[in-house]
Amino acid sequence: MNNIKFCITFAGAIGSSKTPISNYLSTKLNLPVFNNDAIRSEVTEDLGVFDSAEHIKRRDSMLKEIIENGVSFICDASVDREWNEYKKRLIANNYQWFIVSLDLSKDFLVHLYKAKGYDESLKRVDELVNDHNVFLENNKEDVGLHITDEDFKKRCQISYEKTLYWIKSISKEF
Repeated sequence: MNNIKFCITFAGAIGSSKTPISNYLSTKLNLPVFNNDAIRSEVTEDLGVFDSAEHIKRRDSMLKEIIENGVSFICDASVDREWNEYKKRLIANNYQWFIVSLDLSKDFLVHLYKAKGYDESLKRVDELVNDHNVFLENNKEDVGLHITDEDFKKRCQISYEKTLYWIKSISKEF
């Protein structure tokens, strides 16, 4: 076996379908998932209220442990605003990465938010779209796959096919 370590992660606005794709990929590729939202829920449940500083502390600690253990994994979180830090950690621990970017239009996100009842995200949709566009401008060379409005309904299958192709290109284990 070769010792290729990799992280599959996501760039995209809140509610853009990172978790459904993560779960699909985890099942198809037999990879563990690091879920940022699960940590958010844990903090809220433990403290009775969400505490951002505690969330960041726990998230960073758990992510550090996973990376230092050297396992390939799926990072169910958006790296839009924190990619430079994630990338440094991955490089320092000899990881390769594959970013699935969910490049959804504002209109499509508004549609998703209304369908999901994401009222708070509706209020921030311009900010979320802008954050993602800034990420894309600064990190386009790091993205392995772009999912758009047009291929959204096939997002899980497309993500699996492209990710599997990439994994096979870097590793003899798959």
